[in-house]
Amino acid sequence: MYHGSSKGRHVTVPADLHQLPLLVRGGSIVPTRERPRRASSLMHRDPFTLRVALDNSLTARGEIYLDDGVTYAHKEGHLAWRGLSVDSAAKGVDATTELRLVNTDLASAAPRAAVEGGAIASLNPQNPFQKDIASVRVERVIVLGLPGKPTRVAIEGGSELEWAYTPGVAAEAKTDGVASVLTIKDPQLGVASDWAIRITI
Repeated sequence: MYHGSSKGRHVTVPADLHQLPLLVRGGSIVPTRERPRRASSLMHRDPFTLRVALDNSLTARGEIYLDDGVTYAHKEGHLAWRGLSVDSAAKGVDATTELRLVNTDLASAAPRAAVEGGAIASLNPQNPFQKDIASVRVERVIVLGLPGKPTRVAIEGGSELEWAYTPGVAAEAKTDGVASVLTIKDPQLGVASDWAIRITI
């Protein structure tokens, strides 16, 4: 984790010859598909990993846009556009912190913004493309910069999740160093479904 400054700052990032350093701004959620394929068209039903880089307010934002990548069916609303967000709140006298990672439907909320030129007046959340990717799931969530080890990680209104935590620097700290890492293992949540994960620290 590297902290910037208002005047700017030069940072030398150590990397071996076979490595390419990739910095993610705090407050970002980066969705990736991490299974090696010979062509991107073969990734159509591959699961997603969500990398959540918290900012110093313990919040983050990101988006996922998906269509078939071949036809112009997206102009008729055959697409999925999801909003990902993390918000935090202090809870009660015991000073615990709760983070809530949420996946919401942006396309239905703002269909004209889903496609360039505002071609869609309304969008059916059960469009053929979303039905086609109903089995595509989030297989891993990696949260960077938590201020401490969680006491509970669970699907909102559902079951506890399996997770592992490696201590490190918190996003709200003023020092550089290796960030703490929370890895949530296969929550089996649909990428095109509404859901929330609660992390209690």
